Amino acid sequence: MNVFKTTTLTKPTADELHTLFQQTTWAADRTLGDIEAMIARLDVFVCIRQEGKLVGFARALTDGVYRAHLDDIVVDAQVRGAGLGRSLVDSLLKQLSRVEEVFLNAGEELVPFYSRSGFKLFEGRTMVLARSQSSDA
Repeated sequence: MNVFKTTTLTKPTADELHTLFQQTTWAADRTLGDIEAMIARLDVFVCIRQEGKLVGFARALTDGVYRAHLDDIVVDAQVRGAGLGRSLVDSLLKQLSRVEEVFLNAGEELVPFYSRSGFKLFEGRTMVLARSQSSDA
């Protein structure tokens, strides 16, 4: 029986989050040191555990009023398809219910998934300055 426990109070450890990130193409190269630094600054997040094991994680960056950005939404490959991604997004959106606009970046294959939560494609105005930084360097 799949029993999942969702929490917004207990942060994940860097080791368990690193293990989860290893299953992705977009976060597999993150270092433990950088993950530890990110965890130390977490304000809005959600973890899902199964028998104590971290199987889902998501976080948001926000000013709490005008803007929020969802990030690092990840579900363990072994339990994908069980609705955990939707639970992660719903939990973050509930925590951000007073925020005027919520943004996220999504691969084209995930647009239908996020659309079901009310997100709309927003093209042509997003810019990024990507810097390679690592506390382990």
